Amino acid sequence: MDFETIKLEKENNIATLTLNRPDRANSVNQQMMKELNTALADVAQDDDLRVLVFTGAGTKAFCGGGDIADDDVYADWNMEQMRKWVRKVVHGITEKLWNMPIPTIASINGLAVGGGFDWPCACDIRIGCDKSRFMAAQIATALVPDSGACYLLPRIVGLSNALDILYTGRWVSAEESLEIGLLSKVVSSDDLQQETRKLAESIAKSSPIVTRFVKQLVYKGLGTDLSTNLDLTAAATAMTMFTKDHEEGVAAWLEKREPVYKGK
Repeated sequence: MDFETIKLEKENNIATLTLNRPDRANSVNQQMMKELNTALADVAQDDDLRVLVFTGAGTKAFCGGGDIADDDVYADWNMEQMRKWVRKVVHGITEKLWNMPIPTIASINGLAVGGGFDWPCACDIRIGCDKSRFMAAQIATALVPDSGACYLLPRIVGLSNALDILYTGRWVSAEESLEIGLLSKVVSSDDLQQETRKLAESIAKSSPIVTRFVKQLVYKGLGTDLSTNLDLTAAATAMTMFTKDHEEGVAAWLEKREPVYKGK
């Protein structure tokens, strides 16, 4: 699948989706948003994939937010046209990341601004480097964060930290991001790609049936009570107990070897 503004690569059950406008700090234009929706839909329906890595090209920026050069495109739009575009296209990216059936890792290789801040928050895990910095940049131009941060960020860093960041639009350093849980790990920029790949490969080795169930149980648990979640857990346990992957896992444990899971 060929794209102009992004790259989608698939290898060893791992998809890598790269924002690919390094000369524009991987900033987002209409073409990129359309291509992201297409690529994410493709990843979601590919049963061979077990992990998605989401990153940016180059060493300067993960994503510099909306491309100001694209503003002329919206000049003749009215409020209803803008509302429909945001809800369908911008939010389409957010929802596809949030609802992705496989584990997702955002690898933040530099500045993460605007939607480039919001979309990693829709991923399961975020790894950063010494160059990682975050900003809800919409605030600086009197816009609301438009890609889901008001929902996503409080669930990651807590209400007070989220509102501090969202009210002020200030920069959040890699160090602070690690401290408040926005990033799960910070490594050197030279090691980021390798560390991200190592984590993706580790997850990809797990039974894809189990990782998909775990993701569902965790996210559904955010909006349900304990009893409901335990009902779902019981059903998932019963289903996984009778899979070939479970048989392989037990055999590998007894034989003291690494299991090879086939998702069956």
